[in-house]
Amino acid sequence: MRKIFKIAKLELSILFYSPVAWLVLTIFMIQCGFTFLDNLQQIRTTLSLGYQTTPITGALFNGQYGLFSAMQGYIYLYLPILTMGLMSRETSSGSIKLLLSSPVKLSEIILGKYFAIITYGLTLIAILLIYGLIGALFVVHPDFGLILSGLFGLYLLICTYAAIGLFMSCLTTYQVVAAISTLAVFAVMRYVGVIGQEYDFVRDLTYFLSISGRTEKMLAGLITTKDVIYYLIIITSFLTLCVLKLKNQRERKPWSVKVGRYVALAVVALTFGYITSRPLFTGYLDTTDRKSLTIGKPSQEIAGKIEGPLKVTTYVNMLAPNLYNVLPQSRNMDLGRLESYQRFIPRMDMNYVYYYQKPVDTNYYTFKYNPNLKGVTDVDKIAEQTAITTGIDPDRFMPPAQLQKQIDLKDEGFLLVRKLEYKGKSTYLRFYMNEQDSYASEAEMNAALKRLIMPASKVIFITGNKERGIDSPVDRDYQSFSSLKTRRNALVNQGFDVDTLKLNKTDIPEHTDIVVIGDPTIPFTSDQLAKITAYINKGGNMLVVGEPGRQQLLNPLLKQLGVQLKGGILVKPDKMLTPGFINAKLNKSAVEIDSNLARMQKVGLTVSVQGAAAVDYQPTGGFKITPLLMSTAGGWNKMFAPGSIKEKTAPVKANGTASPSTLGGGLVAASGGDASSDVPVPVNVGSLDLSTADLSFKADEGDEKGIFPISVALSRVVNGKQQRIVVSGDADFASNGGLSRPKSKYNEYYLQGLFRWFSNGAFPSDITRQPARDMDIKISRGQITGLMWLCKAIIPAIIAIIGAIVLFKRRRS
Repeated sequence: MRKIFKIAKLELSILFYSPVAWLVLTIFMIQCGFTFLDNLQQIRTTLSLGYQTTPITGALFNGQYGLFSAMQGYIYLYLPILTMGLMSRETSSGSIKLLLSSPVKLSEIILGKYFAIITYGLTLIAILLIYGLIGALFVVHPDFGLILSGLFGLYLLICTYAAIGLFMSCLTTYQVVAAISTLAVFAVMRYVGVIGQEYDFVRDLTYFLSISGRTEKMLAGLITTKDVIYYLIIITSFLTLCVLKLKNQRERKPWSVKVGRYVALAVVALTFGYITSRPLFTGYLDTTDRKSLTIGKPSQEIAGKIEGPLKVTTYVNMLAPNLYNVLPQSRNMDLGRLESYQRFIPRMDMNYVYYYQKPVDTNYYTFKYNPNLKGVTDVDKIAEQTAITTGIDPDRFMPPAQLQKQIDLKDEGFLLVRKLEYKGKSTYLRFYMNEQDSYASEAEMNAALKRLIMPASKVIFITGNKERGIDSPVDRDYQSFSSLKTRRNALVNQGFDVDTLKLNKTDIPEHTDIVVIGDPTIPFTSDQLAKITAYINKGGNMLVVGEPGRQQLLNPLLKQLGVQLKGGILVKPDKMLTPGFINAKLNKSAVEIDSNLARMQKVGLTVSVQGAAAVDYQPTGGFKITPLLMSTAGGWNKMFAPGSIKEKTAPVKANGTASPSTLGGGLVAASGGDASSDVPVPVNVGSLDLSTADLSFKADEGDEKGIFPISVALSRVVNGKQQRIVVSGDADFASNGGLSRPKSKYNEYYLQGLFRWFSNGAFPSDITRQPARDMDIKISRGQITGLMWLCKAIIPAIIAIIGAIVLFKRRRS
C-alpha cells in the first residue's frame, strides 16, 4: 500500500502542477453556482407570489433543473481531460519502460494512478457539498438523505469514469486520442441499453452494461445494491483491463492465453453482475425523508403476505392502445414499473403473451386511422398491415383462435391487461387507456394483491325499478364509478366485485357486503320492501340515494331507519352557478367515518351536488346517525307543488351520453340538446323548472331557511358486526355526468371514503402519505444575490488565484 500511496501522491502533484486541474475546479464552481442559485432564486420568487412548489430539496438537487442532475451531464466532459495523460504520458515519454522494470507491481502502478484521480474527484464532490450545505441551511426541514445519496451516486460515477479513462489512456500514446476514446466509451455505455432490446438474451446483456439510469436513482434518494455493485464491477473490470494490457506488453504469451484472460474477466464480471441483480439478492436503501421512493407501510404489509411465487402475465394486443409500452424493446422499462413491489415480492415471475384481436370497444380501434385499412374487416389482414406499418414482428403475435385456447379475454375487452395468479386464485391488474399515465398505481396494485389473499367486497346494485344502472355511459347512470374497467377509480379496479340484482326475481345473496339503491323511479312493491328489510335486519351495509321530486318513493323504506327525505329542493341562488347547484361541506362529525372525509373536512374541500333533497332524521332502532354533507349558509329548502310524477324520454346524443336537457335527475333545468336519437331513458319530472322558476324565499309557501343535512351515515351493531348505511338526498353526485363536471373533482374522493367505510377499511386501499416537510425556504432574494456573488465570483477567483500561486512557485523552483 505504501508504494500505491507514493505513486498516488506523485500523480496528484503532477495534476495540481498543471493548469488543467485548477481550471476545471474554477469552471465547475461557476457552473454549480449558476445552476443551483438561479434555481433557488426562482423558487424564492414562486413562494413569494404565494404559489406552492414541489418538495424543495428534490427541486434544488434532483429536479429537472436540479444541481446534481445538471452536474451529472458535465462530469463526463471533465474526466477525459483529467485522465487522458495518466498512462499515455508515460508511454509517449518512454518512462513506461522504467516503470515496468522497477520493483513495483503492475497493480500498484494502476491503483496508485487511479487513487490519484479519484482523490481529485473528492474536490469536485467538495464543491457540490458546499451547495449541499447551503441547501441544508436555508431549506426548512431539508431532506439530508437525498443530498447525501446524490453525492454518493455522483462520486461512484466519477470513480467509474476515472477507471474507464485510465484504461483508455493505456491504449494509446496520444493524450488527445485517449480523451476522445474515453468520451466514445462513455457514449457507448450510456446508449448500449437500447441496442437489441427486442431479443431476450441481448436485452439482458446490454441492459446490464448500460450505465444510463443508475445514477438517477441515487440522485433521487434510492440506493440499491445492484447499482452499487454494477459500478464496482465496471471499476474493477477496467482496472483489471489496465493491468492485463501492461502485463501482455511485458510478457510473451500465446495469443490464446492473452485472449483467454480477457474472456475470463468478462465471464466473471457478467456472471457476478447477473447474480447480484436478481430481485432475491437486491437490497434497497431509501434515504429520502418520507421514504417517498418506497411503497407505504400498508402496501408493504400486503406485499409481505404474498409467500411464494406470484405469476404475473401481461397480455398484449397488437390492435389495442399502449402497445409500445410493453413491446420487447420496452420490457425493462415496463418491469421497472413493478420494481417497487418486486422489492417485497422477490419471487414475482413476469411473463408476456402477445396476440392480436379487435378490441370489444370500437373506441379503442387504434388501427381505424390507418388509410391502408379502410374497409378491411378481416382481423388477420388488419394485424398483418398494422405490423407492416409499425415495424412490429408479426410472428411474435398469436392469432385469436390460439389465444382463445389459453384464456378468454373478452370480458376485459381484449385490452392491455395483467393477470396475477397466486395459490390457485387470480385477478386482473388493468391499464387505464384514457389517462396520461396508464399504469396501475399503488392503490390498484394493493387492491389486486388483496383480492389474492382475502375475499373481495361484493357490491350489489338493485335494479328493476328504473334505478341508476352500472352498464350505461349516459349521464344519469353509475357506470363510471362502479363497473367501467378502463377507469382507474371504478370500484372494480379498487378491489370490489360489482353486480346487479332484480328484487322481483331473487333475494339479496347471503354474502353481499354492500347494497346500492340508486334513485328508483318506480315504487317498490311490498315483496321488494320485505326483501330489503330482511337484508337490513341481518345487518347488511347499504347506500341509498334519492332525488328531489321522488322523496315519497324512498321514504317508506327509510322510515324504519329513522330517516326521511324532506320535501322540496335545496337552493342557494347564485348567478355564477347552475340553479340547484350546491358545494356541500363536510360536517365536523364526518371525520369519524374515514380518513378521506377527515382530510376533506380539514382543508375545506366540498362535494358538488346538483339538485338535492334535505335529509331529516330521528335516531331509532339503535342507530347512531352522523351527518356527513351539509348545505351551505345563505340557502333554503324550496318547497314546490308535487304535481304528478310522470315518465319522460330524455334525448341521448350519438356518443351514448344524455343531453343536458335534464338536470338533477328529476327536475327540468334546460331545454333542447342536439339529440340524434331517442333512446328511452327514464327520468322522473316534477312540476318545477329550475331554469325559469322563482327560487326566492317564500315562508308562506313552506320554504325554510337554514343549513340542512344532504347525506347522513347510520351505524349500529347487529350480531356482533357493525352495520353501516349512508342515505343521500342527491343521486347525481356519483353519476357519470356528475363525476365528469370540473367542479366535481372531489366527489370521487368522497365516494372512495364511503366505500372504504362500508368495507371496514379493506377497499379501496388508503395510500395517503405524510406531506413533504421541505416546502419552504428561509432566505430572501437579497441574500441569494449575495450568495451569487460569493459562489459565482469570489470563490472561483480564490481558486484561480491559489492555482496561479501554486503554478508560479512550481515554475520558479
